[in-house]
Amino acid sequence: MAQIKNLNVSPYYDDFDKTDNFHKVLFRPGFAVQARELTTLQSILQDQIEVHGKHMFKEGSVIIPGQVSLSNYYTSVRLESTFGGEIIVPSQFFNATNPVIITGSTSGVKAKVIGYADPTSTTQPVLYLQYLQSGTDNTTDAFADTENITADTTITHTTSYASGVASLTTFSASASQTGSAIKVETGVYFVRGTFVRCAEQTLVLSATSILESARVGFTITETLVTPEEDATLTDNATGSANYAAKGAHRLKTTLTLSKLPLDSAADTSFVELMRVRRGIQETPSRTTEYSVLGDTLARRTHDESGDYTVRPFQISVRESIDNEYKGSTARGVFAAGSRTDVGNIARESLLAIQVSPGKAYIKGYEVEKIAPTFLDVRKSRAFNTVNAGISTFELGNFAFVTNVFGTPDISAVTGESTAYKEIKLFTDFTTTRGSASGYQIGVARARSFEYFSGTQGSTEAIYKLFYLM
Repeated sequence: MAQIKNLNVSPYYDDFDKTDNFHKVLFRPGFAVQARELTTLQSILQDQIEVHGKHMFKEGSVIIPGQVSLSNYYTSVRLESTFGGEIIVPSQFFNATNPVIITGSTSGVKAKVIGYADPTSTTQPVLYLQYLQSGTDNTTDAFADTENITADTTITHTTSYASGVASLTTFSASASQTGSAIKVETGVYFVRGTFVRCAEQTLVLSATSILESARVGFTITETLVTPEEDATLTDNATGSANYAAKGAHRLKTTLTLSKLPLDSAADTSFVELMRVRRGIQETPSRTTEYSVLGDTLARRTHDESGDYTVRPFQISVRESIDNEYKGSTARGVFAAGSRTDVGNIARESLLAIQVSPGKAYIKGYEVEKIAPTFLDVRKSRAFNTVNAGISTFELGNFAFVTNVFGTPDISAVTGESTAYKEIKLFTDFTTTRGSASGYQIGVARARSFEYFSGTQGSTEAIYKLFYLM
């Protein structure tokens, strides 16, 4: 099974093996029911669901969509660690069902608290905000540094602060920040052979930058939950002798919104939802992806229509970084001195090939780019000197000729209106060089005359005569 947690251990002894081809557990009267039989019964049913699920859906596919969105305007305010000599508790300012509204005592700015982050050894406590009202001057749109803040509810650190009374102070430098975050709504995903519900979650990519790069998705966690940890697992049969007795454990699968570096391949317990590069969503949010059914539809689409574009991709060549040449500046894509995403190569030596957003069907599968992407190409730094070189090109119809005596005029001819002098065509091969044989059957004009093979100057040398009839 796709499940990673090993349950063939004490006290579960789930020894289910799909290669045994057991499809039912047949209980018999007069024989004790084994715990492992009950567990194996679930494993048999789960294996059937998994086989059908893998036929229909790809791993990590969306079953009931939970909207995934990127915000590059995720505002926050950093706080002083103490207020009135007491350590502040950021969680006091967060209420998911009845959001706390905070107000700047000096600026008058109002904001709703939508999240928080506890302090660490290197960071200040943070409140994530949705600003509701500008300041009393109708201009200020964020909290000021070292500003006292009030809340519309009672706040308790050690001392209780009533509603409308200052209960914290913003940090002394760059308190108000703008960063980026990912939010996913409640949905269901096909993960490890099961249909797992995800809760509404928000992942802060950065509290201070809107140019973050990351692979964003779910980290999959399997845990065993016991009645000792969760009292709701005890017997709830009120009035019976077994009430509140401890019973079976539970296997719990949790999807937690998280991020990985773009070059990370640690996908054992990770399902990617989208990819963000320098603050731009590079791939569409994950949608329902069908497995065998999807392959069948793709094959039919390709048989009917082949490969095609819905919105064509446009290609342009740009400087990788700003480049000044003869007083003008070619604007680059990246910052000077930065390195490539795939290697330790200075961008000064590269060009950036930009591919515009677009959509295509390749082998029947949908391929969509919703943001410009760039391909690094090394600039040419080598050259070769050619003296008196010849560049040849084909000019259409030609005939091989031998026994050449002179060459036809293929440029402007004095006194004639056409650039190509007329040549006569005869029925017989020439026997005496310079004299025609047979009788004339047509005319042509020579456009080009090119050596092909043999010893030049000899009668056996072969030339290509390009002509117009």
